[in-house]
Amino acid sequence: MESLRTKKWNLDRIYPGDGVSPIKDQIHEVILHIDQTQKDLENQTHPTEITKIVEMIGHVQDLYTKVFDIDEYIICLSSENVHEPEAQTLNDQSNQMKSQMDILLLTFGQFLASIAEDKWHALIQRSEVEGIETFLTEQRQKVKDQLNPELEKVIHSLSIHGFAGWEDHYEQEFANLTVPVSNEEGRKNIPFDTAFMRAMLSSDRATRKDIASSMTKVFHENEERFASIFNHFAGYRNEVYQLRGWLNPLKEMFEQNRIGEASVNSMMKTLHEHKSLLHQFLKRKAQLNQVENLSWYDIYAPTFTTKTTLTYDKAANIVTQQFYSYSEKLGEFADKAFKEGWVDAEPSDSKRHGAFCASLPNSKESRIMLSFTGYYQDVVTLAHELGHAYHNSLLHETPGFAQQAGTGLAETASTFAENLVLDAAIDLAETEEDRLSLLELKITNGLKYIAYIPAKFEFEQKFYEKRNSRNLSAAELVDLMEKTERDWFQDSLDEVNAHNWMTIPHFYDTEKAFYNLPYTIGYLFSNGIYSLYLLDKETFPEQYDQLLKHSGNHTMEELGIKYLNHELNSPSFWEASIRPLGEAIHKYLEQTEAYI
Repeated sequence: MESLRTKKWNLDRIYPGDGVSPIKDQIHEVILHIDQTQKDLENQTHPTEITKIVEMIGHVQDLYTKVFDIDEYIICLSSENVHEPEAQTLNDQSNQMKSQMDILLLTFGQFLASIAEDKWHALIQRSEVEGIETFLTEQRQKVKDQLNPELEKVIHSLSIHGFAGWEDHYEQEFANLTVPVSNEEGRKNIPFDTAFMRAMLSSDRATRKDIASSMTKVFHENEERFASIFNHFAGYRNEVYQLRGWLNPLKEMFEQNRIGEASVNSMMKTLHEHKSLLHQFLKRKAQLNQVENLSWYDIYAPTFTTKTTLTYDKAANIVTQQFYSYSEKLGEFADKAFKEGWVDAEPSDSKRHGAFCASLPNSKESRIMLSFTGYYQDVVTLAHELGHAYHNSLLHETPGFAQQAGTGLAETASTFAENLVLDAAIDLAETEEDRLSLLELKITNGLKYIAYIPAKFEFEQKFYEKRNSRNLSAAELVDLMEKTERDWFQDSLDEVNAHNWMTIPHFYDTEKAFYNLPYTIGYLFSNGIYSLYLLDKETFPEQYDQLLKHSGNHTMEELGIKYLNHELNSPSFWEASIRPLGEAIHKYLEQTEAYI
């Protein structure tokens, strides 16, 4: 039956027309305003008039929001067809605009830092800056942590063809990767993303192994080129950190996530102490699949297959119904997103790899991209991205400087939405096969956050440490990832994917340092919040909305104390956050005992 909901998003409402001409005009206009504001700020030394300071803050905030909005729209536009030259041109122009905005923020930070202490304290009390105090304080503090403003401007200017250039180069190279896969007509080259999904999710192990073997061959054929990109990318980041005198390469990651080092160390220590959960599950999965040990291409493949046939409409209905069961407000939000064309779900070889949610604050909307293939994982992905969109809708009610939550916090709402959909689906499953399939999906997703991603984070840490002194060859990168993955999986896998560093875009993100770990932080923080919801389903939704709405103006530690009554540097918080996954694994072990 033909889908009742369109799988194609509507971008015309954001920028009417073909999308290209009006956005070029917007970029040109914004750059002119940035240049003028830059001059205005440079002409103001030691500002004293509070009214004029407030006016300047408002002006910079408006530009900041416009730049973000335009860039998010361009990401949407270019993601529809990664091979479109016009889209690449827009990306280049957007990078230029963002670089100039970054330079403006440097000058803005210097402007804030030059305000006398008494004036600063008076400013922070003003109603006009309510809700953006954290952002302003961070910008003021950054001046003390960075180089001379003129040198910082040079760094940002050079990053367009340096740092951002290497990220763009990676994305283009990755988009062009294809894998030869067998079908009825023989061997056919298909996009890497499509091959990867088949290799990981096929119910036939022989198919998974065959595709994985082809992927491994592609890895070896391309590894030196990708190693060069990775080394140059990381080298740029390391050089900038060293110039600034930042001894800890994780400094930027902590600041972007608005979380302290003690909290992250406590979290990682707790995760290492619970690695046995991973090993127990993979051992049982191997027993159920009648093999001695699994390989990397087996870990996501379902052992139990739900009999539910998933059309796009059915997937959308599942998500919407579970959102309504949580609150009328969340359900209505999901309805609106589907009806107004916020979601692009049609699979296409030309689309961007993976799934994402773009925030468009000027229109107070979001846009979601994924490739819907009919797997239940797609339902989880849909819920995840709609969780981001709901978070965006609450942040859109706040000032522009408060609309950017820390990256860990940004993953909280999405993971919470995943939990809503999966737990309800498990409870409502009509057959044992369906229930075990969904329970396994919940576990597999959870292990991604508490084991697979932390392993990638520790690999990245070690890589950046080694990269400080020299380039690493592709063989050394493979060896480093092999050792790091083995530390987590130990002997529960025959083979690990030691080329993951080539295929995970989060390693190559210029804007978010060590971008893998925020997903783990967000998942565990969300688990803590979800536990509170289960204790008080009636009053919690409003409290949760308030947490999300204010997430752009507080640290994670502050939110943890205020909403969860827990200190994040304490192991007890992370222990409690892991517990739901541990319970799901133990339930799975009990319920599958009869199958071995």
